[in-house]
Amino acid sequence: MNAYSIVRVPMKRRLNKTCCDCGAYAIKLMECHLLGLDISLVDDQNILGCRHKIAVDLWQAANDPELVDRMSKYEPPQVDPFDYVDIV
Repeated sequence: MNAYSIVRVPMKRRLNKTCCDCGAYAIKLMECHLLGLDISLVDDQNILGCRHKIAVDLWQAANDPELVDRMSKYEPPQVDPFDYVDIV
């Protein structure tokens, strides 16, 4: 394992007031980070639209013939269930 650092990212206060959008927030915040977008673009005003877009994207992926074909041929890697790294 390599060393990593933790960076505090300034965020708006009082996000996720509904307490049921944490998954959508997590996905959209990762997306913003990966695309180099400002994280302040995601807030309670537009998170419902984000949830709808995530649902549509998942539905489209689940019905994509090429993806369905690839997933039907997927074989998970053989992993030792007791192979772990002790982080101290």
